[in-house]
Amino acid sequence: MTRQKILLDGLNTTDRIVEIGPSFNPLAPKRDGWNTFVIDHGSRDELIEKYHDQTVDRIEDVDLVWTGGSLGDAVPGEMHGTFDAFIASHAIEHTTDIIGFLRAAETLLRPDGIIILAIPDKRKCFDFYRHPSTTGDAIAAFEERRDRHDVRTHLNYGLLMAIKGDGSSWHEDDTRELRLLNGLNEISGWIASSTSPQYLDAHNWVFVPASFRLMILELSLAGYLDLRIERWQEQRCTEFFVWLRRGAERVPIEDQPAMRRALMNETLIEIADQTRQIVGSPLHSSWTTKPPAERRAPFSPPFWSRLVKFDAAKKLSSKLGRQAQ
Repeated sequence: MTRQKILLDGLNTTDRIVEIGPSFNPLAPKRDGWNTFVIDHGSRDELIEKYHDQTVDRIEDVDLVWTGGSLGDAVPGEMHGTFDAFIASHAIEHTTDIIGFLRAAETLLRPDGIIILAIPDKRKCFDFYRHPSTTGDAIAAFEERRDRHDVRTHLNYGLLMAIKGDGSSWHEDDTRELRLLNGLNEISGWIASSTSPQYLDAHNWVFVPASFRLMILELSLAGYLDLRIERWQEQRCTEFFVWLRRGAERVPIEDQPAMRRALMNETLIEIADQTRQIVGSPLHSSWTTKPPAERRAPFSPPFWSRLVKFDAAKKLSSKLGRQAQ
């Protein structure tokens, strides 16, 4: 199946769809007969000018230009609760307030409507070196009613941005060396981005599949959202897909820690998995195929040897202390 067919599986052209930020590559284009209401950050003419080096003939007429504030408030009230599907491909990571964005989706959908998201996987794109966003990050942005990216977002976005070759995304087995795009001498520029009177875009939210699932679970259990993940699908390159519906999971409070901990563990495992792309790392084939006696810590051997010696000295000191007592 094509990417489009996977994401739109179960929908048909008579369904009423709202697509957020399709820019030059809509998933449910009107020209193909889809009943789509398009929301983007500029008019069609503005998008053609911005993406002039892309295939601009696929750019759709924009029904609503959204440049800030609540998405739910931007859409006329008579449209609330009228859509069968809310689609956002590589859009949610740019939002300043992820809770507000998902609440708007809840507001716009019919009770049985579906949210369809395509989300960058940090392990397979230029966010490789960034840490996953947390539920605390999401709540802070919501409580602050954030409508611009803050200093931390711009700094992390700029200083940790990395590519392989000339590409900003890749497949999970790509072992080419990463190259940082920006230097520490550019810190002042990234700080200035956060104070610009004009909105400046950035990847604000960073995920692996498990960390996104954890955030949705925690936000729903805490009452910030009323959503559950119906299914999700990891892709070999660049991204993962998620389908959500209204109606949060009802989990007894005594069972919540175990569910959260399981997803936290899964997040760590997924993050560790990305180190398979680093030649010489413990999960890379160059390490795992060696006999145990030949395996050495691949990075800074003097540091590792000092760490081992320090740990041994600490244990000996502790043992001697106990004997003295």
